[in-house]
Amino acid sequence: MISRQDIDRILDASKIEEVVGDFVELKKRGANYTACCPFHNEKTPSFHVNPARGIFKCFGCGEGGDSVGFLMKHQHYTYPEALRYLAKKYHIDIKEEELSPEQIKEQNEKDILYHINELACKYYYDNLFNSEEGQSIGLSYFNERQITRKTIDTWQLGYAKQKGDDFTQYALKAGYKEEDLIKSGICLKNDKDGLLYDRFRGRVTFPVYNVSGRVLGFSARILTNDKTKAKYVNSPESPIYIKGKTLFGLNFARNEMAKQDLCYLVEGNIDAIMMSQNEVKNVVASSGTALTEDQIRMIKRYTNNVAVLYDGDAAGIHAAIRATDMFLKEGMHISIVLFPDGDDPDSFARKHTQDEFQEFLKTNAQNFIIYRTNLALQEAQNDPIKKAALVKDILHSISLIPDLIERTTYIQQCSAILNMREEVLTDQLNKELLHNIHIANKESKQNKEEIQHQANINTSETPSLELTSKEENLEKNLLRILVSYEDKTTNQSVLINNKTERRLFSATEYILNNIITNELPFKHPLYKKIIDKYIACYRQDGKILKASDILKEGDTNINNILSTLMMESSRISISDNWISKGMSVPDINSQQVIDSDIKYTILSATLHRLSIMMEDLKNQMKENPHDDNITNTFVSLTIIRNNIAKELNRCAF
Repeated sequence: MISRQDIDRILDASKIEEVVGDFVELKKRGANYTACCPFHNEKTPSFHVNPARGIFKCFGCGEGGDSVGFLMKHQHYTYPEALRYLAKKYHIDIKEEELSPEQIKEQNEKDILYHINELACKYYYDNLFNSEEGQSIGLSYFNERQITRKTIDTWQLGYAKQKGDDFTQYALKAGYKEEDLIKSGICLKNDKDGLLYDRFRGRVTFPVYNVSGRVLGFSARILTNDKTKAKYVNSPESPIYIKGKTLFGLNFARNEMAKQDLCYLVEGNIDAIMMSQNEVKNVVASSGTALTEDQIRMIKRYTNNVAVLYDGDAAGIHAAIRATDMFLKEGMHISIVLFPDGDDPDSFARKHTQDEFQEFLKTNAQNFIIYRTNLALQEAQNDPIKKAALVKDILHSISLIPDLIERTTYIQQCSAILNMREEVLTDQLNKELLHNIHIANKESKQNKEEIQHQANINTSETPSLELTSKEENLEKNLLRILVSYEDKTTNQSVLINNKTERRLFSATEYILNNIITNELPFKHPLYKKIIDKYIACYRQDGKILKASDILKEGDTNINNILSTLMMESSRISISDNWISKGMSVPDINSQQVIDSDIKYTILSATLHRLSIMMEDLKNQMKENPHDDNITNTFVSLTIIRNNIAKELNRCAF
């Protein structure tokens, strides 16, 4: 286990912009960085990184946290795995105790699965060179496909022996348990005798990696002509391997994709490997499955330009067409490179020199919309009904392009190719645009309902009183000033010996004391958890927590709230209209603004608290009209409430 001292060293050394920047293309904007969010589908950047406070926050989907939280969400790391990643990145030596059998049992499920897959990867690679079977069958296949030793080493290609339980026995001897081997998908259990056996037998293996290079699973190819067996057998989905969120070769390609501002997309793993071997490094494979929106967004993190490299036959063309709309919807530019009939990227690469192959890719790339329009014209021939249907399909694709100028340009080009008036095409395009808006509104409503449902699930463990929107805003603002001004001081008026004096306080201590003294309640379950942490620490040690201390605890829901509050305070800006209209522009970091913000927020929450108390006293007076104590208390609270109301009316806010 990693010591608290080492954890603090790791977190202190981590720079949020560098950690996030390893996976997302960030753009500098003032003191912060922005990007399109890697966690949800968006076209306008709402993802922000604040280096000063060490946090990220998406104001679209709500995800937020520190460097560790980002890695846990983005890379599906456990907390210890994220720390180890950061330790390696920042060259921090950490000492961990050797895991006991009990600790291994308690080890996070994902961590175990990663280790099993990494063990299998090394084992299959070793088989390839150090077993007679691996050399005669596996290595012969790679040599036949002209895959070099350097490529084999880079991708860690391997061979799984034909013996039914070869790896199973090796893994069991290494100390791994049957249930974990089954969960990894590398081993299966025989229903008849209950014994384990290998999923991959007599096949060459291709490891599937995540973006940071950790092995998630395998794709294994048969080397015989046995028609009764599948050509490829793949690892099933597991807690660490989600196929729709994985692209083969992305870990090797991502830097070059960003550098070239282009991604080549192929179908097969061998295609990606052979292109990489031919120095076309910016290539990823869909592994023969239908592309998902998650996979497309993964590509978009590094480039907006995609060239689809599919077979030149009808199946390959239609596979490319299926992917087009998803790319266009993301605002990406898509082209297509078709190989001669009978060729794919792998076979074509083996027939040509490196220079010839690269030149072919450059000279044969076609804009996909234009290519598709020409193809539609050929397919329709003289059939007007078929032509009309194909044209509508093309216009639907154009309608998905977010940029107006691009849409207009495509209409002009398609008009010339199809020999149809622009007005006709534009009219149909407008219908498609209206239809898209209707669908988007419907999906947005469904997403909001799902988010609300998920929020209810996340907070169901913590019972709370009914919360109005006004109460939630008051509680949120109290937390906001507590988080925003944790390193600030504040000048506030206090009553000392019946005289009002202005005193200088630690801002967070002043806020916290008012919350405790005025008994300001927190009904929102997550807000209450946060404030309880502050109060418990203050009462126990007399210390004020920092938001960064709470972030280190790794509670995703709480981190989302804190990062929102921290980031919102850093995004405040003054409109240029103030200057243009001759208005006095306040300094948002000035002592006056800080003092007023704190005063207004606390008094607003106190006033609401008093209103609730007074309503309760009214009810008590109805039931006990002759109780002077209740009446006197009500009068006293009325005076206090009126004084606070006057203060708020004079407030600059």
